[in-house]
Amino acid sequence: MSVPTIEGLITGTGLSPLIACSVDTDDWGLLSAFVERWHRETSSFHLPVGELTITLDDVSSILHLPVIGDFHAFEPLHVDDAVQMLVDLLMVSPESARAETVQCRGPMTERYAWGVAALVHMYDQLNDASMGHSRQLGGYITLLQIYEHFPSIAESTADQNYDEASPRACRWIATKKTVKSIRTPSYRERLDRLRIPDVCWIPYGEHQEVRDFHVRSCYSGLLRWGPVAVYYRPERVVQQFGYTQTIPALPVDSWVSYDDIHGR
Repeated sequence: MSVPTIEGLITGTGLSPLIACSVDTDDWGLLSAFVERWHRETSSFHLPVGELTITLDDVSSILHLPVIGDFHAFEPLHVDDAVQMLVDLLMVSPESARAETVQCRGPMTERYAWGVAALVHMYDQLNDASMGHSRQLGGYITLLQIYEHFPSIAESTADQNYDEASPRACRWIATKKTVKSIRTPSYRERLDRLRIPDVCWIPYGEHQEVRDFHVRSCYSGLLRWGPVAVYYRPERVVQQFGYTQTIPALPVDSWVSYDDIHGR
């Protein structure tokens, strides 16, 4: 199968923006400093200026992934069909394709609210990484677009040829060559000194002509993708939507299992 054909299939899923917008964030000191301030009870980073989080509007602007669609409906795909797709698209042997499919407990094909899926997975990974015993962070790190909101904290290079029609992640050149590795304690000090004027609360002004703000970003409650469910609490970060922050209600239990929400 030709490359244009494969790219056409990817375009049909709504995932084509990801081809161009992955940011190689290799600054582990920066990531560690922010992960330390993540609270699973509120699904947000706790900072001297208040709480901030990754919102659905961030996902839509940074990655150009849809945030509208079915959150958690999965349709079964026959194993033989999945094996044939892997053979045709990845050019692997039928034996390897079948073994991988069995290991993944069968094939699934999703309806495409990819932005919600990305956010649920990122929240879930941040919840795990913020635990004291954890030493790693998974997920799509490009979503931790710290450069947009915290220009005084993270040092990166803006692409002078960036086109607003592209995902906002493409604006930044953050590779091993451009990212200055600073130790975690230095980033902690920067965060401790953070003041309200140092934060870019609404960084996507010009970009909203391309990727308009959707009211779905203000939804508050559980987000679910497959067996994973997380709390999404935009009422705690309304400054990111241009409003004055009031004291939010106390969070409910942050530990959610599949059994808690299955069938809802």
